[in-house]
Amino acid sequence: MPSNKPLRHPFEERIRQIRQRVRPEPFNWYVFDTFANVTALETLLPKGFSSVLSLAGDEPIADFGTGDGDMAFLLESLGCNVTAFDWPGTNANQMLGVALLRQELSSSVSIRPIEIDQQFQLDGDRFGLALALGLLYHLKNPWYFVEKIGIHARFAVFSTRILPRGQTNECMAYLCAEQEFHNDPTNFWFFSEAGILRLLDRCGWDVTATKIIGDGKDDRFFCLAASRTAKSKPIIRILDGWHWMEKRAWRWSGRDFGVVVENLAGANRFEFRFLVEPPLLEVNSPLNVNCSVNGVDLGSESISGPGLHIYSRAISPTLARCEIRISLSHTFSDGERDLGVVVRLPASTIIDEDCGFQLYS
Repeated sequence: MPSNKPLRHPFEERIRQIRQRVRPEPFNWYVFDTFANVTALETLLPKGFSSVLSLAGDEPIADFGTGDGDMAFLLESLGCNVTAFDWPGTNANQMLGVALLRQELSSSVSIRPIEIDQQFQLDGDRFGLALALGLLYHLKNPWYFVEKIGIHARFAVFSTRILPRGQTNECMAYLCAEQEFHNDPTNFWFFSEAGILRLLDRCGWDVTATKIIGDGKDDRFFCLAASRTAKSKPIIRILDGWHWMEKRAWRWSGRDFGVVVENLAGANRFEFRFLVEPPLLEVNSPLNVNCSVNGVDLGSESISGPGLHIYSRAISPTLARCEIRISLSHTFSDGERDLGVVVRLPASTIIDEDCGFQLYS
């Protein structure tokens, strides 16, 4: 990072000092000026850069395409819980830079290598805010990425290079040749302003603020957007105690297992639906099922017959995040595994699908 530029944030000086002091081998630091995003976000966000704290709330922040992690470490310095995402195969220094900065800063930022240009999974993660700065035009499949993030993040800040203002008012995207811009083969799609707004809308985002920075030739589009999907649909994330998914639809449990269920609608009743197979009752009958929510015991229920059963209990509607723990009195063995009950759980992340865990009003 050039040292003769004025600071955009006091934390930037810490990054500068590390980069001047540490000369990594065999790689180089990310060469682009990531902190320039701070200037753009100061004018884009309702209350300047500090808006990220209110937007994220008490939920984590995701920084996609993190580079060397400058923005992730800056947000951590403000008290945020941050996960930095990138892919070694396309990162400028194979993510060695972000790992070294994390070490030098004694940081707790979580670094996750994930190929975001593929059909990636986030395993039930929920974020208050996602950053995707200077990323979309580097993706072969920006539609999948934008739509996917809208499931997992309530708010997002996107920025991308766009077609020059005034060139067209149409909703369009230009696919560039392999070496057409800056001799960089990772440049793919340049949207018009109308095109990027249409993309965000079709992927479930409401754009609340926009800003274009540039000279009419090299224009960068920034926007703050709110996800229509994440604010209306709960996520169910499985924890420990489960066997692998079978038939792409259901899982065997172990004796003790858990899930996290979001309670976005203020539901006041928890329901657990499960299937008891005859071998479980042949080991011992009845089967006792006990549940707790956020450490509060909901009591036991005895099951004396095979088939589908429902465990239903009242919960407080004020619970926004329900960590549910379930324990069975016993299991049975198939010779390789200790098996409990069968639960419809088609994936690690379930969005309003028919599964064994539900919250009701």
